[in-house]
Amino acid sequence: MNFQLKTFFISLLLLGSLLTQGQDRNMDNGSGRSRSGSSTKKQSKIEKGVKDSIVFKMHEYKLLDNLSRIGEVKVDTSIVDFHIYSPPYKNSISVESLGNTGNSYQSGDFFQRQEPGQGFLFQNNYHDYGIWPEDLRFYNVTKPYTLLTYGQWFANKPKGETLLKILHTQNINKKINFGFFFNSIGSQGKYLNQEAKDRSQGIFTSGNFERYDFWLCVGKNSFDNQENGGLPNPKDIENPDIKPENISVWLTGVKSANDHTYAILTHQYKIGIWKEMEDKKKKEMYQQFIPRVALTHVLDVEKSTRNFTEADPNPSYNYTTDLGTVYFYGKNQVPYINSTIGTSAAPATIDKSGQTVVTNRFILKFMEAPDRKYTFGKQIFISNDLVNSYFPRQELVPDTSGVLQSPLGMIQNHSYSNTYIGGSAYRTDGRFWSWTISGKSYIQGRNALDYELSGAIEKPFREKKDTSFIRIFAKMANRTPNYFYEHYYSNHYKWENAFDRTYSLKLGATFDKPGWRLKAAVNYSIINKFVFFNESALPEQAKSEFSVASAMLNKDFRFGGLNIRNWVVLQRTTTDKYLALPPLSVRNSIFYEGTYAKVLLFHLGFDTRYESAYYGDAYSPATGMFYRQVTQKIGDYAWVDGFIDLKIKRTAFYIKYTNLATQFVKGGYYTSPNYPAPMATLLFGLTWSFYN
Repeated sequence: MNFQLKTFFISLLLLGSLLTQGQDRNMDNGSGRSRSGSSTKKQSKIEKGVKDSIVFKMHEYKLLDNLSRIGEVKVDTSIVDFHIYSPPYKNSISVESLGNTGNSYQSGDFFQRQEPGQGFLFQNNYHDYGIWPEDLRFYNVTKPYTLLTYGQWFANKPKGETLLKILHTQNINKKINFGFFFNSIGSQGKYLNQEAKDRSQGIFTSGNFERYDFWLCVGKNSFDNQENGGLPNPKDIENPDIKPENISVWLTGVKSANDHTYAILTHQYKIGIWKEMEDKKKKEMYQQFIPRVALTHVLDVEKSTRNFTEADPNPSYNYTTDLGTVYFYGKNQVPYINSTIGTSAAPATIDKSGQTVVTNRFILKFMEAPDRKYTFGKQIFISNDLVNSYFPRQELVPDTSGVLQSPLGMIQNHSYSNTYIGGSAYRTDGRFWSWTISGKSYIQGRNALDYELSGAIEKPFREKKDTSFIRIFAKMANRTPNYFYEHYYSNHYKWENAFDRTYSLKLGATFDKPGWRLKAAVNYSIINKFVFFNESALPEQAKSEFSVASAMLNKDFRFGGLNIRNWVVLQRTTTDKYLALPPLSVRNSIFYEGTYAKVLLFHLGFDTRYESAYYGDAYSPATGMFYRQVTQKIGDYAWVDGFIDLKIKRTAFYIKYTNLATQFVKGGYYTSPNYPAPMATLLFGLTWSFYN
């Protein structure tokens, strides 16, 4: 972390400590609630040095329904799977990646893949490494709270890997909270030209009053990566005489830099009634404001950019090997913008692309009423997106002397808008069940006549001390493909398409029975006019309809201190021409849980992952996208990690030895075609939470 960032975060922490006293003295009067009594005695006791009796409590929220309403998030304090520090592997047991933390990836589970939507297409493959508007968390805490997370490889620099996360939040009073976050992943990788530097940072605040609420955040995601193109001779990893850092790679001096900056504001004015309520524990009456209707406005501004540069003196990337001529970016492909020899100071390729979206959404909301037995929330909205997209310029431009030159590093802009209407209905506070239904329809703009409908139901079944859940969801969408599927131009690729709308239907159900340590899920999807990147790394629309089905089973066993956790995911598609998925993905975690000296909780065990062999997608550095190939299979390899997780009070610690199988098996450990995973490595990490 550079000096400016260190100074910035230290200043925020100092400011937080100065406001702490004010927070502790102003937490008595809750929002929307007025009771008789005085806080003067409590304040005088604090001033006289009486021990602070405030108990630490934290509520965590996220914005749902297109950032229009909040939903509480459960805080997880368990150390189960604490050693899994890689963000993509926290969300999926099967991941196709470039073999280094922080580089591009895609989930091997179709139903956990990030949908392109209308966002910036070329940043989809970094989603789990960033914090996006839909991922934001807001807090309400009785005391200032800070969470620090740190991880480091036990490896000599410059081949190390560092993970750093900082979260701080506190209330100024019971109504207003603020905080900041900073996440950083820095990884050199074990192979040449593989470095990744990913960062997420932001400042947030929220306020909840009787009549008015607001949630505000300004943040930025940055993903700076070297692109090495993989190994031209995959068998090199099986040669014990060649160190990983000396193995040849395709590309040198090639980089991609992705930035995503955003500012979101959700605020609402509430209309309701004051009602007399009784606190049965304290035997007092108080007045509580019950909101009935809210007028809500959402402002979402997002700017995404991608710069792809090549300093290599061979911009067409045609190589001659023992196997013949290799065309790295496609057969008979020649540079479209610049075919001259480049250097580090004057790159051969400077491809700039990006997208800015300004969204205004106006919502009329009828809120759930806590004083009524039968109630549900509902809302209607109208929304507008102003979009400006750009990519490298095609036309030659005159220099100062009037001579036409290649437009290296220049861009062309394309602007459009969308207007859409929609609504939702939801029940979130019911003990019998909770549910939500939502939909939207585009009435103007590039996406006119598109629509989306979705619904979900969660039904609890309470049996003595155990509560089971059945969750069912459905989603139907008819969408115009992402803008960048249809229009793009760069030094290595160009396309101009007019695709039909993509229709998709997804259905799923989950059964969760914590008492049995059992979770099972089934998912099914039908897709028509699917858009994918073909074997030439160009967008193509599927000529036929196809379907995808998956089944997941998670069953845990416990025998005293011995825990055996198992996951199995089965996937089938009616064609693999457009979509490649591992038919079978398995994870097993076996560990012994115990307590040392009555205070130190520990887990000691092994993690194993396995995928059956399949034709995983290849990767194109020029676009940062995965594309179909049918020449090289990946999978059929056991990934084994040994770990120790420890927890004492508010501190957790892990030691992990990754990819143990490379000590005994030669080759085969590819996470994408031509991209191997690092060999066995020892690393550690810790997290520490504290509050005043």
